[in-house]
Amino acid sequence: MSHPSRHSAHRHHPLFRQRMHKALTAGMMMALVAVPTAAANPPSDPDAIPEHATVVERSAHPLGTDCEPLYVLATRGSNEPPQDRAVIYEDPVYPADTETRGMGPLLNDFYDTFVREQQNRGAAEPAGFGVVYPAVRVGDGWFRYPANYRESIEEGAQRLRETLQEINALCAGKHTDVVVTGISQGADVINRALSDEVAAGADDFRNVSAVALFGDPSRSSSQPSVKVGATHGDGFFRMFPIGDGAQDEWMRERPGSVISFCIPGDNVCDPLEHPQDSDNAAGIVGVSPFARHESYHTENITLECLTSSVSAGTWLSAKECAVKMVADKIGHGDQGSTLPETMLARSADS
Repeated sequence: MSHPSRHSAHRHHPLFRQRMHKALTAGMMMALVAVPTAAANPPSDPDAIPEHATVVERSAHPLGTDCEPLYVLATRGSNEPPQDRAVIYEDPVYPADTETRGMGPLLNDFYDTFVREQQNRGAAEPAGFGVVYPAVRVGDGWFRYPANYRESIEEGAQRLRETLQEINALCAGKHTDVVVTGISQGADVINRALSDEVAAGADDFRNVSAVALFGDPSRSSSQPSVKVGATHGDGFFRMFPIGDGAQDEWMRERPGSVISFCIPGDNVCDPLEHPQDSDNAAGIVGVSPFARHESYHTENITLECLTSSVSAGTWLSAKECAVKMVADKIGHGDQGSTLPETMLARSADS
């Protein structure tokens, strides 16, 4: 006599159905929210170059001529500037005078704060670059949005790996640390680049010492990342996959290298909001799932920050915590992570 599996029974549990309904509702609301944007920006062929497009030709040395001791590479989120598709960049990174350096508001703020943190520590100051890619608006192309999103992150992953290859060539025989960070769609760019790295058996990420993800749509509680905020559940695009999840293999080979910040109840990285995560963030009561996804820089929502440079019981914004955790990891060199055992346990138990 056959019996239903625990997994099957779990799917029929009322609480599971309630959370799945919440996730599906969040997805439909994402599409609805996009309608005004789509109406203002009619669907277009993402491969079409505007008739009067300005092409910024490739420079000989997009990252400079010298190997820097520390780099920050940032992949901005959906909708974030620059969004002028009439300008075509041939370099893999944006020019320094681009709005928010091409990093988007959150990651540009992260970079500026990280520079100050490094200065205060008397440590190497990072060179920062925003990776060129479309970062398509939510709902771009209406029903073609999933395909447009996938093409966007594929282009971003290619540009990110190209940038890492440039750094590896510049720093051949020298030591450098690279921090890669992404928010929302930008996190999926990194996920795709890591998956491509695994599939190709490449080593483009060999100088990457830390990866900081904010609001990762493909986050999973089972992946071996260090989790800050939500520790249960999956992101929207892990439940409805757009990738193969091979980035998890890279994480397993580099334990403690990836730090994933997800505010519990964020409609993108944690749409099901597991009850056990409710105490992992302060200030979320009464804040909508959409607003939570936009709150990684604000001090109105804080997360417990467990890292060696802050006192136990310290709660910081995700951005501030990320700066501390990344600076601690970089400062510790190749001897391993300085993350507390409780944080590493969250990664190892995945």
